[in-house]
Amino acid sequence: MKSCYRILDIKLRLPIEVSKRKQKLQGNWKDWSQIKNFIENSLVTKLKNDQKNLRILSEGDLQSCVYYHLRRYIKKTPNWHVLNKLYMGKKNDAKKVPDIAIVYLRHDGETPYPCFLIELKETVYPLRPASKKGYTKDIKKLRDLIDDNKPKIKRGYLILAVLPVHYRKGTSKTPLGHPTTAIEKEIRKNKYTPKIKPIILNTMYKSGWVSPSFQKKHGLLRKYRE
Repeated sequence: MKSCYRILDIKLRLPIEVSKRKQKLQGNWKDWSQIKNFIENSLVTKLKNDQKNLRILSEGDLQSCVYYHLRRYIKKTPNWHVLNKLYMGKKNDAKKVPDIAIVYLRHDGETPYPCFLIELKETVYPLRPASKKGYTKDIKKLRDLIDDNKPKIKRGYLILAVLPVHYRKGTSKTPLGHPTTAIEKEIRKNKYTPKIKPIILNTMYKSGWVSPSFQKKHGLLRKYRE
């Protein structure tokens, strides 16, 4: 009898679980919270996997990976769109162009509403003067766009794919300070609202050394990008 009740319980629960999966994105404005959760959890995991598998060798690669995963997640969900290089700003103002934007536009609507803005950076260097300027510029861009488009923009992201500097001798024994520490400190110097979230990807740093095998492959592939 207990097994019968168990089977019946599974049958009763199964349609509810399936319906929840189908209702993950409904195509309405309330979906933004689920999209936010995907970006800050699933997308980060997927990008780390891309980094480990040498799919991110330039900023262009990072943008392709981010766009690919977001597009697959949203798929054919009505009213939600993923756009590269969205030109934003008033008619007579200088345009600000986030690398990626997730936009909400109803079928019967006339105005697209950017909900998420993403700026991207990729580097093999821990921190350089040019990098500092780049991070400051991107955070300022996100801050200005959020201020100009309240309250529709729910979150801005600065995603940085960071890897340790190549070893000159290719040894795994060379000590290396954690390359993201200085970057995190530099980012914190910028004045940004809680709506801006930095995400730093660095999957290859392990106790001060990097896998020589990964380092060799990454160096050979990356040299064609520079």
